[in-house]
Amino acid sequence: MRIHSNRKLFFELLAIAFVLLLSFLFLKFSRTIEFPGTSGLGSFLLSFLPAFFIASALGLALHEQSRKGSFFLFAIFLPFLYALSFDLGVLNTNGLLFCLLVGGLLDFRALHNNRFNTLTGYTRAGSRLFFFALAVYLFIQLLGLMSPLSVERVQQLFESGAEEPKNLGVALLVVLALLKSTKLISDVRISEVFVYGPSRSGKTLLLLALYNHFVNFYDGTHREIIISYDMQGNLSKVNENRLRIESMLAELEAGNMPKSTSRADMAMYELSGKKGAIPIEFSFIDYSGEYTEDLEPEKYASAVQNLTEKLEQFNANTIYRQIGTISFLELLKKDYAKELRGEFHDLILASIYKKMETAGEIIFLVDGDYLLNYQQEGRKELTRLFGLYSRLIDNLGSEKSYALVVTKIDKFKDLSEISEDSEAAQEIEQEVYDLMSKMDTFKEIQHRAQKVPVYLYTVSVDATLPPQLSKEGIKVEGQQRVTQIYPWRVREIAQFGF
Repeated sequence: MRIHSNRKLFFELLAIAFVLLLSFLFLKFSRTIEFPGTSGLGSFLLSFLPAFFIASALGLALHEQSRKGSFFLFAIFLPFLYALSFDLGVLNTNGLLFCLLVGGLLDFRALHNNRFNTLTGYTRAGSRLFFFALAVYLFIQLLGLMSPLSVERVQQLFESGAEEPKNLGVALLVVLALLKSTKLISDVRISEVFVYGPSRSGKTLLLLALYNHFVNFYDGTHREIIISYDMQGNLSKVNENRLRIESMLAELEAGNMPKSTSRADMAMYELSGKKGAIPIEFSFIDYSGEYTEDLEPEKYASAVQNLTEKLEQFNANTIYRQIGTISFLELLKKDYAKELRGEFHDLILASIYKKMETAGEIIFLVDGDYLLNYQQEGRKELTRLFGLYSRLIDNLGSEKSYALVVTKIDKFKDLSEISEDSEAAQEIEQEVYDLMSKMDTFKEIQHRAQKVPVYLYTVSVDATLPPQLSKEGIKVEGQQRVTQIYPWRVREIAQFGF
């Protein structure tokens, strides 16, 4: 479910009203702008650029974070092309056709690679250049009317009641307002989804559930890199094999829970697939220990500095550029295993933060066990966790989408008879949302949702397990272990990446 805000909706409607007003003024005064003696190149550009922005707007409309920019481009450049159509000497057919080809190719590239950041970058830079050039042109036209420039000449123009100076002046102000409004074409980060979960939040089992969904519905594949040391400080092939996805699935098949990582283990997993023509990628980093409180820009910089001192062959810029990738971990494992010696704190911290910086969507896991102990330690831990997540959202910025995923919901509710896309499933999600809304730190996240997309999902890896909370709200001790993957609403998380 999307964490909505009436205030967010109000400001979005206000922005739409402002853009529509500018669109009306632009339509009115753009028809008064003359382009006398437009050259072949000038005619081509005047036809190509507006039509290119309209073609790009079609692509921007496909991504939630860029739809405001799409509306802005449609509202401004459709009227502008309409106004130019009255001057047959300006519009250039070749420019229009070429723009459709270029814009269509960029749209296809953004959709096919699920990479809208390039499209938004080109479109925002191009529209700013267009409005800046148009503002300069109007300013020159206005100066021409005032030539020779003097107070008497300006006063004479005002007293004459001529329409042209007034129209050019208003048109210039509108174009400057449009130049300022191009910030509505907001950045869209690379559409990689990074899943972060504190210790014991269920991220390993969620990884296996998502892997199950990817290979069954998205033609999924995976990559992984595992670095593990034994007690003597040597790379351990046995421990490495234990943390491979196929080994963990085999453990489940045998009725055993996959073993958790130790402090001498670090693993990175990437799930890749396609929904139709649209690719998707999820990344996990598995580790032992707790890092949530350390995920700050200053500690990230300190971790990179420590790695620079430990790995003398790399400078800080190289580590900043390569950290958080499987290829970099493969290089470290192959050539610098002795330098690491199982001391992963800085490497894990830097990798997690870099993944959060570069990902377009971030999933924060919330341990469902806290719901069982809500009246005891659960509320305290949730309050602390939401405060940390709120700070992370603030640090990472509004150019991303975020999701809070409550795991182990099978402990909270009996899911065996509840379809994952039913109204009852949505009611469970709403109940969890209402429970969390009582905490001040979660309310802060709700307030942040006024400016950035934030979602809440509830999931289970095995929906057949009996709950640990009775219908009367009494905790029942003990629940059998997960020995199979029977996912419930995991599909919602996978779709979050599209």
